[in-house]
Amino acid sequence: MLTIQSKHLISLFAAFVLALSTAQAATLEQASALLDAGHLTQADHVIAQVLADQPHSAQAHYLDARLLAAEGKWPLAEQELELARRLDPTLSFGPQEQVQALANEVLKHQWKNPSGFAGYGQAALAALFVLISGYLVFGVMRHRRQPPKV
Repeated sequence: MLTIQSKHLISLFAAFVLALSTAQAATLEQASALLDAGHLTQADHVIAQVLADQPHSAQAHYLDARLLAAEGKWPLAEQELELARRLDPTLSFGPQEQVQALANEVLKHQWKNPSGFAGYGQAALAALFVLISGYLVFGVMRHRRQPPKV
């Protein structure tokens, strides 16, 4: 025979299990709502879970592109948008104005800071450092070889 406390514990446990399963079943709607509300950290967690559950979902990759764009991670946003387009070329699930606005924004930032040029600046600085260091080392070695002036 179950007591009242046992029944409460059982119903509390059942509610906990239901809440846990609901929390684990992240949806695209939850991710979109969090993203629209500006809760980027929570949206990131939900989108990551949705992508883990549905890696071939164009809509999930599109939402990830929107999140990455909102975070200013433009090269990654471009990659996710391209992946979403490969999975669904029309991106028919989203409002076309929003899809086009995201594509335009990604394109604009691509031209501002093309990822291909980022490495060239660092390589140029490294080459300049090596040249200056070599010149200084050569100068010190040449100076040591000269006989002292009396």
